[in-house]
Amino acid sequence: MSKRLGIIVLALIMALGLGTLAGAAPEDTIVIGSGAEAVGLDPRLETDVPSFERINVIFEPLVTFNTDMELVPRLATDWEFSDDALTLSFWLRDDVVFHDGEPFTAEDVKYTFEWVLDEDNGAPNRALYADIGEIEIEDDYTIHFHLSALNSFLLNNIARMPVVPAHHGERDDFRTNPVGSGPYKFESWARDDVMNLVAFDDYWGSQPIHPYVQFRAIPEASTRLLAFEAGEIDMYQGGMVPQELPRLEDDPNIIVERVAGTGYSYLGLNTKVGPLADVKVRQAISRVINREAIVDRVMNGIGTPGVSPIPPALPWFTDDVYDLSYDIDASRALLEEAGVLGEDISLRLFTNENPDRIRIAEILQFEAARVGIDVEVTIEEWGAYLSRIQDTEDYDIFILGWGGQLDPDRAMYRQFHTDGPNNYTFFSNARLDELLEKGRTLDPSSQESIDLYREAQQIVVENVPYGFINYTEEVLIYHPHIEGITVHPYSANSWQDVHLIQKN
Repeated sequence: MSKRLGIIVLALIMALGLGTLAGAAPEDTIVIGSGAEAVGLDPRLETDVPSFERINVIFEPLVTFNTDMELVPRLATDWEFSDDALTLSFWLRDDVVFHDGEPFTAEDVKYTFEWVLDEDNGAPNRALYADIGEIEIEDDYTIHFHLSALNSFLLNNIARMPVVPAHHGERDDFRTNPVGSGPYKFESWARDDVMNLVAFDDYWGSQPIHPYVQFRAIPEASTRLLAFEAGEIDMYQGGMVPQELPRLEDDPNIIVERVAGTGYSYLGLNTKVGPLADVKVRQAISRVINREAIVDRVMNGIGTPGVSPIPPALPWFTDDVYDLSYDIDASRALLEEAGVLGEDISLRLFTNENPDRIRIAEILQFEAARVGIDVEVTIEEWGAYLSRIQDTEDYDIFILGWGGQLDPDRAMYRQFHTDGPNNYTFFSNARLDELLEKGRTLDPSSQESIDLYREAQQIVVENVPYGFINYTEEVLIYHPHIEGITVHPYSANSWQDVHLIQKN
């Protein structure tokens, strides 16, 4: 059986078992394939890309990132920092209504961010907005954020927090039955299958070209590709079958767009458990990550080998870091320095149903065995997996990724500060905390800022809370009858302009 035929047969079997072969996509509906189901639809609570793919169609932030990664207006028409950079003012659109017909005003902006800042609400990204001291409403369409400390990257974070209507935000079912101001409004959700959105007739911007948008959750990449080639879905971004990419790029009936992404995949190491509490052991594990082979053989050249938490395109990036490149002999030497070479070391590695991550997990399992470390791989459904990593300490190592790392604060503070809300590795380093706190107060274009974050990267890489696997590359695939779309470097924002897409 040929490789290509094998992929089709496997995908067909899985599709029939999962009920995903549903016929051609309707002409009046934009059908988007997604690599995972959304965890929820409340922008205050969600942190994962699959959720925000949908959220950013239903809701809108004050400002957003376009495909050139420039900040552009959305619910705000303009914004400005005061001379001392301690007040950030927004002037809001006065022609916006929510999906229930109620007007959008500054009260909704104030409500959203004050809710996130309230520690009792448990917003996972609260730390990104903690420097907002007071929110002052001047009138219905003018609002001022008074900062308690300088934060050079606050505006980037505000661009990632869509506004929630104050009169709906306390509903118990808001996370599964949301109301926003975006071009499409929520209609229905059959979890692990489809989510249906309907065009919002009173949308302030350009009216949606098509009346319906449907997200179809198809975790298995081969099944998703089969559904695409059968015409059941119109497009998808991410989760490509790497080995199929050359064929797809040569097919005149398929359009493939690629762009350097804004994130990375990594191996997270729980620095509190057993042998992983020893930095030498963590360094030894990083030494068995064959990054080049993973990019070449698993990803088929999609992306580049990982180095640090900051993508290479950013000015703060440095590759002048502690050498933890793939080297089996060096890994054994580090285990010997730690006094554990030859001892029984067993680690539990968790990942989700993403096939590339499963293959990476198998490679890590094989390479770790070469230095005497037994790795047990457990694969979980996306929501359960994310809950394990975010809500428990019940894991040793795990494979995950970050997107949208557009500045060094976003790429490091949440993950590596002792009190970072997404510090899933429980890493703590006093010098790193000092650097990350100071970095927010510096001019991002200054050499001082660049030097500071380069030192911060060196600390992270040497201490190995993460073993960086690869930098992402975003791949968008769609049919020629689709117009008005382009690949977005920040995957969470892929569909924010879906209302402008034309399906001929």
